[in-house]
Amino acid sequence: MLEPQARAALTDMLRPPTGFALSHAVATTFTLDLDTALTVPLSFAAHRVTADDDPIGILDAVRRVADKVDVFAQAGQVGIEIPPSALVSFLEPMVHLVEVARGIFHPKVWFLEYERGTERAYRFVCASRNLTADRSWDVVISLDGAKALPPERAAARTINEPLARLLRALPDLAVRPLPPARRSRIERLASSIRDVVWTAPAGMHDVQFHVWGVGDRPHPEFWGVRGLFMSPFLTDAGLIELKRGAYGDAYLVSRPTSIDSLSPTTFDRKLRQAYVLDDAADFASEDDLRKNRRSPLTGLHAKTYVFDRQDGAHVFMGSLNATGPALHENVEVMVEAVGKVNTFGVEKTLEGLTEFLQEYEYTGGVAETEDDRADRDLSAVLRRVAGIRLHARVVQGVSYELHVWREGEVAVPPDVELSWHPITRTGLVIPGLPNEQGAPSIVGNLSLTDITPFIIVTARDARGERFAQQTVVLAELHDDPADRRDAVIAAHLTDRAAFVRFLMLLLELGGLALPGRGAGGSWQPIAAEGAHTAGLFEALVRAVGPDRTGLDDVQRLIEYLGRQPDGTSVLPEGFEALWASIWAAQQTLARKNEHG
Repeated sequence: MLEPQARAALTDMLRPPTGFALSHAVATTFTLDLDTALTVPLSFAAHRVTADDDPIGILDAVRRVADKVDVFAQAGQVGIEIPPSALVSFLEPMVHLVEVARGIFHPKVWFLEYERGTERAYRFVCASRNLTADRSWDVVISLDGAKALPPERAAARTINEPLARLLRALPDLAVRPLPPARRSRIERLASSIRDVVWTAPAGMHDVQFHVWGVGDRPHPEFWGVRGLFMSPFLTDAGLIELKRGAYGDAYLVSRPTSIDSLSPTTFDRKLRQAYVLDDAADFASEDDLRKNRRSPLTGLHAKTYVFDRQDGAHVFMGSLNATGPALHENVEVMVEAVGKVNTFGVEKTLEGLTEFLQEYEYTGGVAETEDDRADRDLSAVLRRVAGIRLHARVVQGVSYELHVWREGEVAVPPDVELSWHPITRTGLVIPGLPNEQGAPSIVGNLSLTDITPFIIVTARDARGERFAQQTVVLAELHDDPADRRDAVIAAHLTDRAAFVRFLMLLLELGGLALPGRGAGGSWQPIAAEGAHTAGLFEALVRAVGPDRTGLDDVQRLIEYLGRQPDGTSVLPEGFEALWASIWAAQQTLARKNEHG
């Protein structure tokens, strides 16, 4: 069980094995919070950042992995905290919005490849939790893997074919075309994943993968002498289909409203008992309610199905709800593993959850309310709107302008009003959607750090402000200024200590092991010493070399600061002269290396 207060459990699962570094990661999620996505790169950082609100550490971590991570999320289900962090500009290359022909894009998985020289290691993480800050109860399974030996390869390819098929399908599901380099990387990862042998969780074996909505529909064997169905959302058709395979007793764990929405014929004698999460196990707080764009998910969100058989307990974990759309329309992923009944079976699973569950007596008669329907309809409208392609061109004059346009039309109910604005212009409300290309909508008077392809679209129904939803849409940005992200970096270098700390992280990015850094160490002591300390001087001198890339980043940042009024005020005293000699030495070595 992934408890609501244990977001660290997921980030720990993403952390590379000892001695390895991230080579490539591909993630999928239904809903995505960009603020949460900013903290994920901390999992892959070589250094430890002790606080999620450390902008310099987050900035460095995101820059390190921007070209190594791809996140695919359902269009219309992306949110951001207001006011937004300027650091989200570094997420632009890695976020891809997805639209599917039927249903929704609902898997929550990570494909991870790590490297140590020529050696590769792999990990697959499958969860029921989205990449958000929701405070819900979820499940997650993590599998480590290595390249199959020749005798193992045929079996591995049969097992991994559903995963490879999903990976290969992702670029074609994206609303905006992926750059060729990213498509190629995903294709290579799919080819590598086919040949991986996975290590099952302790006490389990026979791992299988089931993927819905991509290619042929899977037919997992949902049957056994007893069955446990854990799903927060239910429909009669979905539960009946899953429950049909339980020959004996069946048990249900869900939410009270979901259980009572079932018809009496679905809640039959075979269902021996229904359970809900005990109120004391819900960790939602008033602070969560204030911070989230939508009402946060709380309570039970895990999707797990257990079937006791003669050969063991078959446990299915992942994104699949017990609903008709999940089984027949959506893109979903479940992992199946087999363990002993007396360890992983129905009774043992319920026993392990005893302190968190309470029995629930089915009463029925709960129907969808008008507010529920309105909320669902607004979500559907936003998914349709987010499925159209937007473009934004940067035009420079005295200040910057964004010329924004859309491709095509989208059908919107007459009682729904749309508005939009760039995420950097939170007080702006522009009615409707951006115009078409011939007469683009113009947002002017922007600074360099205000330029963004992230557009917030709001859908509001006739009942007013209370009945409104927002989503973030990613436009294709044209004529993007080359120094835009340098401006974002400079905005976070508020004093000399911040500059020196970021300098140290840049040098480490270039492959340099810097002095004074132990396991889990911090650069704060060096940053506090000032420019004339041996630590800073030694770090810069040791950074000089033909294979160092960090110095190029430092030079570009210093050049940008030099073009800004008072930009060099964050440089330590005497640093410019020191840097001039360091950069000259670096250029001399680079020229010698170039000419042999």
